[in-house]
Amino acid sequence: MIEFHPDRHALSAEEEKMRNATMATNVTRAYGVIGDPLSRALHLLELRGAAIEESDSSIIDNNLLIEIMEVREEIEDTSSDNELRALLLSCHGRQSKIYGELVNAFREERIEDAKSDTAKLQYWNRVEETIKEKISSVR
Repeated sequence: MIEFHPDRHALSAEEEKMRNATMATNVTRAYGVIGDPLSRALHLLELRGAAIEESDSSIIDNNLLIEIMEVREEIEDTSSDNELRALLLSCHGRQSKIYGELVNAFREERIEDAKSDTAKLQYWNRVEETIKEKISSVR
């Protein structure tokens, strides 16, 4: 990344500046994708021609949807910062477990399982966001 940083090419020709700026942007974007488990999973699925589509509702089972609804109700009913933090820890545990399953699915080329695990991770990431938003509003 350092070799493409715009400051290193301040005296270069405009064409080279633009090329290096584009490379720096691409490297930064790539780092963001690989640094986030969900973004990485979505990208790997896309590379394998198996991107999650809106019409892929069959990859999520009803038990997960019910569980997510129950957790969201629990978040809504919780007003204590400590209780919300406990829910956040539980959410992180679920995300870690799913991420482990996702890694194995990709490693073993079980793409349908990887799609399902990625969709689960999306739901739990949204739950995490909801908890964090509520924690900041409780303060």
